[in-house]
Amino acid sequence: MQEQFFLILKRMQNEQFNMAQELSEVLEISMDSAYRRMRCETPLSLDETVKLCLHFQVPLEALNNQIPDVVTFQFNKLAPSRESFRDYINHLAEQLKYIQQSKNPKIIYAAEDIPVFHHFGFENLAKFKTLYWLKSILNAPEMRQQKFPMEEDSFLDELNFADVYNAYSKIPTTEVWTNETIESTLQQIRFYWEAGFFKDIITFKNVCNDLIALITKVQKQTEINQKLDISGASTGANFTFYQCDLMIGNNTVLASSENFKTTFIGYNSFNFMNTQNSFFNQQNQTWLDNLISKSILMSGVAEKLRNQFFKAQIKKIEMLVDKIEKEES
Repeated sequence: MQEQFFLILKRMQNEQFNMAQELSEVLEISMDSAYRRMRCETPLSLDETVKLCLHFQVPLEALNNQIPDVVTFQFNKLAPSRESFRDYINHLAEQLKYIQQSKNPKIIYAAEDIPVFHHFGFENLAKFKTLYWLKSILNAPEMRQQKFPMEEDSFLDELNFADVYNAYSKIPTTEVWTNETIESTLQQIRFYWEAGFFKDIITFKNVCNDLIALITKVQKQTEINQKLDISGASTGANFTFYQCDLMIGNNTVLASSENFKTTFIGYNSFNFMNTQNSFFNQQNQTWLDNLISKSILMSGVAEKLRNQFFKAQIKKIEMLVDKIEKEES
């Protein structure tokens, strides 16, 4: 069990990671004592194991996947502040880079809403989503009186939107969308207009135009079976797109490589909790496989259906813009 524990710790760190040095510092022991524990000559105490789990953010459950009915999740604890949201974006970038740099990475994303990463490639949409999440979801006090665009948005320069977008664009991905996938974003835009949270119709239309650009870019990726980076250049990563008529219910992601498999479950509108529990991952894999088997493949094939699907999504956005323009005229 101790040998397995150290294998888990090593697998979750980068190549420059010095296990003995880390153990020595965390457990406040000599380097020689650290090596004896790594060689399993000295057993880890329960207190030491807990310290290491907390330090490396590894749940104790990772030591024993033989309990199929108990699953431990890790999550990003968010506070109602811009600083907390900045940490969330940084953590998201780190997670994606870790997945991207692993051997043979792959992501399967069942998208009840537009995958959060896509928004970050479009300036107006990324800023709008940031305001919506901070103001309406996290209820950050400093954002309560803000409208779009924000008067004080210098903190946005600290957010690694491009890092998140580009990291995701380099990971081979299968996405499953439904006809309702863009509805939540449309509803957010509609609500902010009706609530008077847009400064004027021009800023409202800028966000809608970015949403159209997002859909158009996803369509392009679907046509060429490859992902595009933030500048529109191909990254070479495979992109597989399915359209599903079933209700997905929640945003569910399965990230895997030769060394790990992790399930991410969406909650609180944009946040994710994750687990590496093998039983849960297998259940999730089975559910995703079933969902895909009942979906229509649109990557590189089904040109007519593909064009109809994306045209219908863009039409929804255009209809919202037309409705608002008529009301304002």
